[in-house]
Amino acid sequence: MKLIAIHSIYIICFSLLLSCSNELNQKVNQNESLAKSFILYWDRHDTEKLISLFADSCLYEEVATGRKFYDKNGIAGYATGTLSGIPDSKFEILTISAADSIAFVEWIWSGTNSVGWPDMGILPSNKQFNLRGISVMVIKDNKIVRNSDYWDWNSFIQRIE
Repeated sequence: MKLIAIHSIYIICFSLLLSCSNELNQKVNQNESLAKSFILYWDRHDTEKLISLFADSCLYEEVATGRKFYDKNGIAGYATGTLSGIPDSKFEILTISAADSIAFVEWIWSGTNSVGWPDMGILPSNKQFNLRGISVMVIKDNKIVRNSDYWDWNSFIQRIE
């Protein structure tokens, strides 16, 4: 009888571990999918779908410039402005990694500086470029609550001017 009770406890514990593992794997897969969609929508220039990935209360930070956007409207303006400066922008995923509340995407941004951002003092040069970067996302309830983009400003400027 004691052996049956111990065996039952082992089965219950094993089942609980499997259940927790399956839930964690599901969460990780969802976060990887969210991160993939993030880059896909940048690549497609789909600002509406991009901002749909964010929570209502969020932070988007471009670390290289120090710019921060605290809501979906700010993020939409940032994305539209970025893409208007390089109308042929393309984004390629190199790697994606995720955990239960975070995702990392390493990417390459490429395009031609055919328009630039004159208001920032960046004139068009018609130079093609590519730039590697990484986005770090904090995710809650399947929405991005914080995104920080890391890339090198000096490399960017050297490649587009």
